[in-house]
Amino acid sequence: MFKKHVIGIVSVLIMAIALLGCAQPPTATPTPTPKPEAKEPIVICALFDPRVPVLKANIEAIKVAVDEINSAGGILGRKVEFIHEDTQRKVDIAVSAYRSAVVEKKCKFVFLEGVSEEALAIMEEGAKLYPSYPHLVISSQAAVGTTLKVMQDYDKYKFYFRNLPPDPDLNYNTPKTHFAIAKAIGAKKVALLLEEAAWTECARKGCTVDTPYGKIEIKAMKDWVPAEFGLEVVYVANIAVGQKDFLPMLEESARRGAEYIFVLSSWYTDTITMTKQWAESGAKNIPIGFFGGPNQWGVFYNLTGGKALGTMSIFYDTPDVPPVTPKTKEVVKKLNAMGLAADMSVHYYYSEVYRIKQAIEKVGSLEMDKIIKAIEEMQFEHTALPSKYVYFGYKNPNFHSYTGGYVLIAQFQCNGKPVWITPSELLKEAGYGEDVQKVSNIKLYKSPEELRKSCPS
Repeated sequence: MFKKHVIGIVSVLIMAIALLGCAQPPTATPTPTPKPEAKEPIVICALFDPRVPVLKANIEAIKVAVDEINSAGGILGRKVEFIHEDTQRKVDIAVSAYRSAVVEKKCKFVFLEGVSEEALAIMEEGAKLYPSYPHLVISSQAAVGTTLKVMQDYDKYKFYFRNLPPDPDLNYNTPKTHFAIAKAIGAKKVALLLEEAAWTECARKGCTVDTPYGKIEIKAMKDWVPAEFGLEVVYVANIAVGQKDFLPMLEESARRGAEYIFVLSSWYTDTITMTKQWAESGAKNIPIGFFGGPNQWGVFYNLTGGKALGTMSIFYDTPDVPPVTPKTKEVVKKLNAMGLAADMSVHYYYSEVYRIKQAIEKVGSLEMDKIIKAIEEMQFEHTALPSKYVYFGYKNPNFHSYTGGYVLIAQFQCNGKPVWITPSELLKEAGYGEDVQKVSNIKLYKSPEELRKSCPS
């Protein structure tokens, strides 16, 4: 009986095992194919007051570069997002907008208008933000104090770059082009009209700046112009911010026998009014050269009612601009088509967007410390200046800044046509290409008196 019972149990087990062997295995739930992870955009922010025409053009220049990059596939396959914040050119509003841009809007790259007080305040705020929100700031302000901060405390302020020479360089190397032209056209005596502002102090008084990379010692312009160019400075005047009556200084320049008038100007100097007064003054036949301001616009000639005939300035605002790079004409045409002027600062900001792109692609990621190092090491192609002017890794007092040198000066001739007159040998020395050198020639210069006689009214 027991034996039969055991046999029965074994039989049941054998049948159960057989049935299990014939059972279909459970169907595995298919693992869904993961979708490619959507890459967040790379956010670029611009902190500018759009009510100022030159700053409005800067905003649009950055946006043009962003749109071009996105049309070409972005950066490392990621779209670039552009955000503009209005600063109202006020320090507190600028700092608030900056903090919001970096913390809330995730801006990795911030472009800032060239107000030194804003830049200094933002550097301090940025030093607090950078450890938690790594990012980079680029501004075109001139005061050397920001550069000094980067050099003196690199780990704290390494995120800050300046797309302009610091004021000692801006007051010395860049204006040299005007004095080279003065000498080339036969002038022996010059008058200096210098804007009275913080950024011109080195030109007005001379300056000495100690940096970890060496000492900058710049004499006052009235001293280095005779020493380096053999030109006699017969008159020096300071232009007050907001000044409108320039006739006394123009007449005094003529009375003292000046044969060239150099105006160290920015947007604080009303060069439109000055030009109109110059054309009606006893100095009207004295060649006059301007530094910065609306004189860098193509519409300057019309804004002065044609009185700008014969005046000279750094000039890029025309589709006929000498092609520093293949993109030089392109950016001017695009800005002009939008009804905006393309002065030097437009090229500064447009070009920097492409520098960022180049650095990110070199690093292969958004690791900001590595991007900063890449920017310090790489050569770069700028749309307005030779590459040696715009290298950010100088181991000298221009660290994280541009340096200055000979630039493209144009003279307004008949019907407001710009004619480039920087001696071609100087452009060659500076590193401009042959296409630029062959466009510019000092022999194309004409005196204001000759132009008034020969140009149709």
